[in-house]
Amino acid sequence: MYGGAPRIWVDKVRTETLAPTGVTVGLLHTGSSYADDLSADGVIYHYPKTQRPASRDLSEIDSTKAAGDLRLPVFVITHSTAKSSTRDVHLGWVEGWDDSSRLFLVSFGSEPPQTLLTSDESDQMDFMPTEDSTGKRTTVLSRPDQRRFKFRVFQRYGARCAVCNVSVAELLDAVHLLPKRRKGTDDPRNGLVLCPLHHRAFDGGLFGIEAETLTIVYQQNGPSADELLILRKTLDHLRRKPHQIALTGAWREYWHG
Repeated sequence: MYGGAPRIWVDKVRTETLAPTGVTVGLLHTGSSYADDLSADGVIYHYPKTQRPASRDLSEIDSTKAAGDLRLPVFVITHSTAKSSTRDVHLGWVEGWDDSSRLFLVSFGSEPPQTLLTSDESDQMDFMPTEDSTGKRTTVLSRPDQRRFKFRVFQRYGARCAVCNVSVAELLDAVHLLPKRRKGTDDPRNGLVLCPLHHRAFDGGLFGIEAETLTIVYQQNGPSADELLILRKTLDHLRRKPHQIALTGAWREYWHG
């Protein structure tokens, strides 16, 4: 279940017949670095980046991907509290990964995911801007939560703030354009990657995004781009754009919310 010190434990002796690098059996999440990435039903798990030879980190990444490809469970070991002498153990499944942001999505449960989220395919699906009254998604995408939303937004746009140059994944948020208080969907096309400063400024209406031109605009008597440390004039630099309906809803929210 758990090999001791390693964050990622690969029992290569028992699993090397299944994959060249072996298959990951255990993942340790202490919460000391990425506490917000753990929830009751899963975890966003960061790729290893250690002082060991790069080949060692890459081997552990490939072994964890192998667990996902083979639909084999991994045991996720977490700390109940920072000073706890015991550990919690979760049965997890590698649900997806993204090499650009160096993240795994691991879900807890008794059954493996039906599909792997190894690339963003949301553009191939119908876009429904809001959830229904029960909180269930009105699209075919299932089991929504903030953790999965964050992973899929990072997967779509990459780990970089859309309006400045902050590109440290640990310092970035996934933001709903059409907000959750308006029952905005967890479809990644209703999302954007922002650093905490610009997340707060966006939610506070200090700047908005004009839906047709993608131009970043500001309140007439509010802080300027320089004061907000915003470096971009538009969102044209994004390789993939938010959905037009989400942008329109956010634009209306900016003026009337």
